[in-house]
Formats: sequence, structure tokens, C-alpha cells
Amino acid sequence: MNRSTIVLPFILCLLGTPLLQADEPGEVASNRFQQARSRTFQAFDSQTEQTWDKPYFFMQLADPQYGMFTGNQGLDQEKVLVEQAVEHINRLQPKFVIVCGDLTNATPNQARYEAQVSQYQQDFSQIDPKIPLVCVCGNHDVGNRPTAESIARYTHHFGDDYFSFWVGGVFHIVLNSSLLKDPSGAPEQLQQQQNWLERQLQHPRVKDAKHIFVFLHHPLFLERADEPDQYFNIPLERRTPLIALLKKAQVRAIFAGHYHRNAYGRAGEMEMITTGPVGRPLGKDPSGLRIVQVQETSIQHNYHALDTVPAAID
Repeated sequence: MNRSTIVLPFILCLLGTPLLQADEPGEVASNRFQQARSRTFQAFDSQTEQTWDKPYFFMQLADPQYGMFTGNQGLDQEKVLVEQAVEHINRLQPKFVIVCGDLTNATPNQARYEAQVSQYQQDFSQIDPKIPLVCVCGNHDVGNRPTAESIARYTHHFGDDYFSFWVGGVFHIVLNSSLLKDPSGAPEQLQQQQNWLERQLQHPRVKDAKHIFVFLHHPLFLERADEPDQYFNIPLERRTPLIALLKKAQVRAIFAGHYHRNAYGRAGEMEMITTGPVGRPLGKDPSGLRIVQVQETSIQHNYHALDTVPAAID
């Protein structure tokens, strides 16, 4: 073994580059944080999962936001909460787990970002390997004004920033909502996402989905589709046409985080579900997670504090 054989992996490790070899196109990535590739989520087979099988449930988390409790000075409190959440996940064995953004508190251009990413991946790697883990980017993950560079930094660690996948006859769409919030630093990326979304929703197979779910970080709105612009929602300029597009496609529900508490609203029959944080709360709702039960013609969802998660799901 020559010196470069030893030194190169060490340097890559310091830079945060996965040491696993890249998979060939069409293969499932061996790194669970790189499953979102080629605008799909490769842990689920896109063909077999298009057919309804039986009811299932998944678990939605939001805002672990490593470093928020201490202003990026420590990670201990987030680590304890995530470990508690992981225990519930492994006991209940959901169909999949999805984390709706703000995986870290530091943004990609801040010094402590890499350490927070490392802690996130270390803790969430404790989820049973049989349970797919879906990661969604938030404003702390790509910046309040995302750029091509900040998005590339995120995708280096977590795969695509927007993508779709099928599970049991249900179609799931993940969006980069930071582009919707402020596209000024990456207008081309927003247009690409918009074009892609329209193609997804117009696909003939999607029209036969039992349900269509959308996941993002920012809520489109908290309570009313026409509520005024504010920090926690998407500006009306982009919100209004997007809601019209999603309603036309008969999207059943939209799941978000960002608010660090729970909120609920509707646009016609489409639910807007904003989930409280597994990390630091900013309101009366404690750190927790949401369990979503999917039936063939309906869904049920409940938010649980980490101390009150049920022992089993019927």
C-alpha cells in the first residue's frame, strides 16, 4: 500500500466526501443519504410500488436543526431528542421516515456546517436499515437565498433537492421550498423545478395514484391559502399558482415543517399540514413527530410529543 492510498481516504473523510464508491446508474445507492438520485428515491422500486397493496403508515419529522439550542456551540440537546425519535422509529417500523428540512442549524457557508451534518448522519444512521430515510432540504440546509453552490453543497451530502417516488400506489413529491421562498439567487433552478413538477403531475400514471402527497420545508400557508406573506409561508406571488397546480392534480396533502410548531389549513380538499420540530420548539407544541396512516381512500395523521408516542400502530 503506497502513501497516496492511505492519505487520499483521510483527506476525503475530512472534506465530508462519502468514501463509498458511486453506484452505476439504475443501482440503489449503498449510502442511505444518497438514495435521492436522478430525481427519484431509489430505495423504492418505481414499478412495483405503483400498485396499491395494503394500508401503511409513515413517520414525518421536521427541524432536528442540530445546533439551534446553543447557537451552533453544541449539539447535545438535539442528539438526545433525535435518539429518542430513532428509538420510536425502530420500534414501530414505519414504511418510511421523512425529515422535512433544517437538518442542521448552520448553513453550508458557515464553519460548523460539516460537523452538524456529520452528527445528523451519525444519529440518523441508527434507524433500522430496512426503513428508508427520506431527507428534505430546508432554508438552513441551502440558505435563505439558495444558490447553485449552496444547493450543490447540500446534494453532496444528501442527494437531490427535489424528486418523486412511489410507495404502495401513492405518489410522493419532494420539493426545494427555499427556491419558492426566495429564488433570486437561483432563478434557473426554480424554473427547472417548476418544469419538472408540471411534467410529474401530468404523467398519465400519476392520475391513477391512490393519493398524491407533497413534502417540503416551508408551508405554502399556515391556515389560509390567501393569508398575507410572512416569514413562515411562501409568498403569494408563487404560492397562488402553485396551489392551483396542485389542486388541479388532486394532491391530497402537503406536509411541511419550518414553523417549529403545528399548524393546519386547507385549500379546497387539499390539506396543508405543518409539523412541529423534533428539535427545539418555538411554541406550545413540544418536540415530537407525526404518524401518518394511509388507507386506500383516506389518511389519518397525529402529532405526538416524544414522550407520548404510542407503543404500537394498529
